[in-house]
Amino acid sequence: MSHHLEPRPAIRPYAPADSPFGTPLAGVVQLHDERQEPAEAVVWVPDAYGRMMPVSRSQADALLATVPVTAPRDLTPQPLVDSRAQVVLAAGVGTGAAAAGVGYGLGQVLAPLAAIGSSGVLWALAFLAVLGTATRRGSQTTNTTYVTNNARWWGRTTTTTRNGR
Repeated sequence: MSHHLEPRPAIRPYAPADSPFGTPLAGVVQLHDERQEPAEAVVWVPDAYGRMMPVSRSQADALLATVPVTAPRDLTPQPLVDSRAQVVLAAGVGTGAAAAGVGYGLGQVLAPLAAIGSSGVLWALAFLAVLGTATRRGSQTTNTTYVTNNARWWGRTTTTTRNGR
């Protein structure tokens, strides 16, 4: 009698029939002891949901080749305000201050001139008013009006008016 090993079945179920995952899955399963090729290292990589998945090293290298490597970021501290923006802001503030100073200076110079102009017009009008009344008075002749009241009996009065020149 020869000792003959019985071959293993090619299909093995690896989920019980009463599993919450539905019907049991079936397929060819290669056990670790049955591998013919040399053992390859297994690495763990995150999947799309953040879970770690075992992947052979050659497959992981192929995945890494398809994903571009990101350049390292420059993490040196940056100034809060851009230096060019500081220059532009300083130029604007300086120009505004200079314009305000020039405007104030022009106001100080032109205000008395405006006051002289407006008050000069007022003085001229007052002078003309005085001259006008003085010339009108000089040309008039003096009129004298005489009013005579005569009192009579029982409170009756008579009044006479006469102009004398």
